[in-house]
Amino acid sequence: MPNDDSRPNTPESNDILTNDHSNKKRNVRRFLGNITIISLVLALLYVTGDWAFDEWSKITETDARIATDQISVSSRSDGWVTRLPITEGQKIQPGDLLLSIDSRDSRLKLDELTARLRAIDSQRALILTKTKMVDAQTQSRMEAAISHVKAANAVVKASKEQSGLARNNYKRFKSLSGINIISQKRLDQIRTELIQSEERHQIAMANLLATKADVNEAKADRQQILINKALLNNLKHEEQQIISLRDRQILNIKDKTIRSPLNGVVSRTFINKGEYVHPGQRLILIHNPNNIWVEANIKETELRHIKLGMSAKLKIDAYPDKNFAGKVERIGQAATGEFALLPNPNPSGNFTKVTQRLPIRISVKQEDELLKPGMLVVIEIDIPGR
Repeated sequence: MPNDDSRPNTPESNDILTNDHSNKKRNVRRFLGNITIISLVLALLYVTGDWAFDEWSKITETDARIATDQISVSSRSDGWVTRLPITEGQKIQPGDLLLSIDSRDSRLKLDELTARLRAIDSQRALILTKTKMVDAQTQSRMEAAISHVKAANAVVKASKEQSGLARNNYKRFKSLSGINIISQKRLDQIRTELIQSEERHQIAMANLLATKADVNEAKADRQQILINKALLNNLKHEEQQIISLRDRQILNIKDKTIRSPLNGVVSRTFINKGEYVHPGQRLILIHNPNNIWVEANIKETELRHIKLGMSAKLKIDAYPDKNFAGKVERIGQAATGEFALLPNPNPSGNFTKVTQRLPIRISVKQEDELLKPGMLVVIEIDIPGR
């Protein structure tokens, strides 16, 4: 007996069943699509929220670079470069030769000054020998002359006394000749003795003057000793001047050989062998690869969160898979705009506020000399309490 609920299998009934099935599949796909969209939106919100929280809880700066002290090597003297044994990027040790400048002219001047010093030594020895000889000769002459003066003084004194006695004797006998007590012959004899005594006195006086002249001459000859001392003093000053010139030439020769002052790397060379260099001209840049740090300019609005000693994460663009760490070791005390060469006056009164930046320095440890000055760095500093 047929079932009352059964429907006849007609084309119309088949179409209805197919439509119902399609609607169910469409609803399922729509539901799944909505679920997918909602999941994507939630995932995007999660990622965005996580990124926003991460950015809110730390300070990030992408415009940071590795820095170091670049030492500029210059020369104090001029000349032609004769040797340049280094190349850019070469490692150097303290005392290694960086470059040499032609020193032939300086060495010739040094030889000339050395010869002048030797001539001064010879001249000094000659003057000292002459001084000793003059001293020996004049000393004995002066002593002899002084003895002669003493003897002449004694002779003058004796002759003066004899002359006085002869004069008194003549006067006495002359008075007696008037009364014919003494003969004229005797009186003439006494007068002759008077004249002879006076002549002897004059001769003694002349001898005394001659001996005094000898003393003065000996003293004048001894003045040559003082002259020689003055010459020696002049030689001493001349010698000091030449020694100063010689030391300057020695220093100049040393300056023409430039050596490395540190253990480092040649950053760049600005000259070639055979070029002429001038005093103070920048020739070579060198740096110590272990003495590096990171420099960054932080917004003034974020500066209040930064303290000395805070840890920082460093990401080097050259090594994206390697993490580096550092610490804040210096915070600038003035904005970078304060050091601009050209001032930024505002006479018109128009003003556009721009966030200023302050420099900070972050220490970083060198690892296998991977870090090079000028490399770009991304720094991240966690803000405490967030």
